[in-house]
Amino acid sequence: MTQMFEKAAEINKTGMAKLMKTVSTVSKTNQTAGIEWADFAKESYAAGSETMKKLAGARTLQAAMEIQGAYLKASYERLQSQAKVMSELYQGLAKEVGAPVAGEGATFDPKAFFDPKAFFDTKAFFDPKSFFDAKNFPKFPAVIAPKLAA
Repeated sequence: MTQMFEKAAEINKTGMAKLMKTVSTVSKTNQTAGIEWADFAKESYAAGSETMKKLAGARTLQAAMEIQGAYLKASYERLQSQAKVMSELYQGLAKEVGAPVAGEGATFDPKAFFDPKAFFDTKAFFDPKSFFDAKNFPKFPAVIAPKLAA
């Protein structure tokens, strides 16, 4: 009888240790993500204010358009690199958190849980051919149909 309680306590202890490790990992990842976003915001603000200074000094519309175009291109590139950093950060988190679920020596395969092709298949949600087909429209009961015809 006591062995059962001891085993339950051991399972609880190891489960709690894994849970606390996961919580710690999530916390560290979110802290890193916050720092990354703060740095990104600082860089974006600095680039925006520098561009505004350049735009204020532009003499022609052509020069202003070139400055604005260069700013938009640089902003897009900055955003792409930030998205890559965030993606790598959270992919690492998913691998660490998913490791106990995957088991010993197994690799974590997110496609086992989520298939993007099936999820984003538009025909699965809305097929216009079947939607506008008269056979799929609801039929009125015989009692209501004569009233609608009149």
